[in-house]
Amino acid sequence: MRLTPQSIRRVADGLVIEGPQGPVLIRRQMERINMKYQGDQLVNGSAAAYSKALVEQAIELTNGFPFAWSIEADGTQRITDHQRYYEQTFNPDLKGIEVLKRWTRSSTSNKRALS
Repeated sequence: MRLTPQSIRRVADGLVIEGPQGPVLIRRQMERINMKYQGDQLVNGSAAAYSKALVEQAIELTNGFPFAWSIEADGTQRITDHQRYYEQTFNPDLKGIEVLKRWTRSSTSNKRALS
């Protein structure tokens, strides 16, 4: 599975990650990220394992993405490159990974936040 920023998109009730075996819907509830397989190719344990692997890869992609901003420990956003920030802010392909970055930044361990 190779995700790109365009693989993660914002929807009304969370984010959808598009993967090779179908989409996974994720929502943040409290400090946890809940996931639900939306495809029809996998069932039971394989759907759960696929969902978890896809979300972990999405978090890895998001953590490695060169955002033009960072979030400080107190929750404030600090812009590190104003030109790139402007370009990223108006790029609809990046909305999903921006949201995922904000969801995971407050967790002490991203993997622990998954459910």
